[in-house]
Amino acid sequence: MDTIDVIIPAREGRAFEIRTGQRLKIVDVQGQQVADFVAFNLHNLDEFLSVCHTRGMLGSLRPQRGHPLYTSLRNAIVLLEEDTVGVHDMLFAPCDRKRYALDYGDPNHPGCRDNLHKALGGRVPYARIPDTVNWFMNVPWTPDGHIEIIEPVSGAGDHVVLRAEMDALVAISACPQDRNPCNAFKPTELHVQIF
Repeated sequence: MDTIDVIIPAREGRAFEIRTGQRLKIVDVQGQQVADFVAFNLHNLDEFLSVCHTRGMLGSLRPQRGHPLYTSLRNAIVLLEEDTVGVHDMLFAPCDRKRYALDYGDPNHPGCRDNLHKALGGRVPYARIPDTVNWFMNVPWTPDGHIEIIEPVSGAGDHVVLRAEMDALVAISACPQDRNPCNAFKPTELHVQIF
């Protein structure tokens, strides 16, 4: 199996194929940078990592080290093997041009859904890009159900390592959000290794 070592530039996305047993390491190079992540069964793109199914299977709003993440068919697709941060989000959908148009009056601002779709090269239709696991995103919640985006707690070099539980097509967006604290108002690059 090939090893991959690549930088995803700020505001861009990349896609990769990973095989069962391979590790995918996502590094927050400078700190406070969110990585929007999707994954699909490589042999059946109709089966995808589902944050809704994952929350239900785990009984948790965020993944922790040792947790598998589940597909829409309740199969483990990746397992969170290492995590130096412990604060991630599985509530917010990926940002997109329409969100920037509605919330900020900027319909031309790039978004994670756009980055993921482009990275996947048309293999998954735009409208079928699923909700993301947002590595390093900091979204606290209150007992009354209020959620808020605040600055990430991740620092330079913080990372997660995912072990593939099935052959998968994955895509990662270095989130371009610069209008709220999601990336501390300064999107930066991500470092990805597959081994």
